[in-house]
Amino acid sequence: MMRGLRFSKKTLVKVALFTLVSFVFTVGLGIRIGNLHPFAHVYKLSAKFADASGVFKGDAVKMAGVDVGRVQGTTIENGLAVVTFTVSKAVKLTTDSVVGIRWRNVLGQRFLYLYPGDGQGRTLRDGDVIPPSRTETAADLGEFLNRLGPILKAIDPQKANAFIDAMDIALTGNEAAVRALIGNGATLADRLAQMDQQVKTLIGSSDTVVTTYANQDKAIGSIIDSLAQLGGRLRGMTGDINSVVTNFADVQQQLSRLLRDNKQNIDVSLSELASVLTNLDRNKANLARTLCTLPAGVAPYFDTTSWGEWFNVRIIAFSLRNRQSQVVGGASELPNQSGKARRPFTCGGHAQVGAPPNTGPGLGGQGGAGGPGPAGGSPGFQNLDAFLQFVLQEQSHG
Repeated sequence: MMRGLRFSKKTLVKVALFTLVSFVFTVGLGIRIGNLHPFAHVYKLSAKFADASGVFKGDAVKMAGVDVGRVQGTTIENGLAVVTFTVSKAVKLTTDSVVGIRWRNVLGQRFLYLYPGDGQGRTLRDGDVIPPSRTETAADLGEFLNRLGPILKAIDPQKANAFIDAMDIALTGNEAAVRALIGNGATLADRLAQMDQQVKTLIGSSDTVVTTYANQDKAIGSIIDSLAQLGGRLRGMTGDINSVVTNFADVQQQLSRLLRDNKQNIDVSLSELASVLTNLDRNKANLARTLCTLPAGVAPYFDTTSWGEWFNVRIIAFSLRNRQSQVVGGASELPNQSGKARRPFTCGGHAQVGAPPNTGPGLGGQGGAGGPGPAGGSPGFQNLDAFLQFVLQEQSHG
């Protein structure tokens, strides 16, 4: 019969301590390898992605290259992948932040990368959801390699090596410039991504302009043909055009010389012209009146010379007055006897001389036979006989 194994208390204590230390180191190694933070103060967020391939629970969440959280899991909601993750409370994110999926290695492992916003949005709290408009999916490396395969097959290895050597020589010592170029390219791409609506509008406007030009192709063709004909004609007139340009230069030189030689005379003429204009401005009222009445003054001379003689004086009206200076009779020619009648005209709203005179009764019917004349009861005369009878009567009564 075998006796039971006996251990001393000292040995049991050593084994227990060894087991406890081994457990602690195992747990610590697991936390270190898994980059776990079991006692960290974190808050939970969710982000919706169109494609979250390769993202698994426990993957790292980084910002500026530093681990700030862990992926808690993924679910599907309305055809979108919802990735839940934790972030350290020391990291403050706002609603304008962006969450992207990035490649960890070529084996397909990935992680979340946080791009903080400019601080203008609201601070995210525990349980908030980041919409798809603020997330970025990782590029499909397999699809890229599949599309790159035919190109790689067509590349000559020797030429590719020569190209790589040339690029290596060119980039040596220019690392800072290359980094700056890549950074500027990233900034430009980000700016263009923010201006997608403006770029879309610009492309639409360009399409409208191109379509309009396409619809006017016949008119544009006609214009181009006309320009071609004009160019041909101008080419045939090159000699004449050169002659015109040369002659114009000579004329310009002669005119410049003439103006330079007669500068003093021109200045005097301009000064005198200024004096004349000043006088005209000062007497513009009299000048206007003179110009207005000039036709009436010239018209009688035109009438007197239109009879074929230099002057032809004729009596067109007469009147008789008694000793009391009262008009007792008179006569004037009729309008149809005076040739072309002149109509009265106005200057500044006042009637001017130019109408046939109206001197009262006369031979042509201004006042009827035996009617009152201009002297208040004195008879008018229809003809010369009536006038003689009137004179004889006055003499007999005298």
